[in-house]
Amino acid sequence: MRATDTGLNGRAARLLTSEPTDDAGWPADLPAGTTDVVIVEDTPGPTVTLRVQTTGDAAPKSARVRFDQLAVRDTYAEG
Repeated sequence: MRATDTGLNGRAARLLTSEPTDDAGWPADLPAGTTDVVIVEDTPGPTVTLRVQTTGDAAPKSARVRFDQLAVRDTYAEG
């Protein structure tokens, strides 16, 4: 994913790290073991983060994650 990508709202993504962070390097407030999320913003903001939320939860949890720690679902191989 690039910082200039658009049209991301609603796209499924995979976290590329087991310890995702925000732009300041603070841990993202996501449940441990989260690997798949949904992007809820159209493009990375000025701080190069995207708001994402967990999937499959009764009460989805959202957090800001650096764009370079995410792979949009159609850009990685499942397996």
